[in-house]
Amino acid sequence: MQDDLQQPDINISDIDTAPSSTEVTATDTVVKIDDYKEAFARATERNAQLEEELDAAKKKARSVEILDNLIEPSAKKAFNFMFVYSGAVGLMLLMNSFGCFKIPMEEGVLQVLVGSTAVTVIGLVGMVLTGIFVGARK
Repeated sequence: MQDDLQQPDINISDIDTAPSSTEVTATDTVVKIDDYKEAFARATERNAQLEEELDAAKKKARSVEILDNLIEPSAKKAFNFMFVYSGAVGLMLLMNSFGCFKIPMEEGVLQVLVGSTAVTVIGLVGMVLTGIFVGARK
């Protein structure tokens, strides 16, 4: 069966070349119990350190999850406000341009409406891009 693993032939003359004692020689490696204790202590310390790192990572992930849950309703409300405000201003501009108002709006009022819409959109988009609550995240 084990043709590819050929073992040397063993015969009775090998007993003559065998060592006469089983004592430890200089080439044998002796491991002291203290070495095992030190290795175990190092492994225990490393395990404790890794558990602390894991706990810190879990706390950080939980903090991010809590912040996301707090930010989501605010982001939705901000988007709805921007959508309604921009739609109302656009509707007012269209109604004014088609002459639906008895007294047309002055040019300064139209400029304020368009400018405030642009500021609202840019500000809310900026808040969303920076994570809304910049101070809450590092």
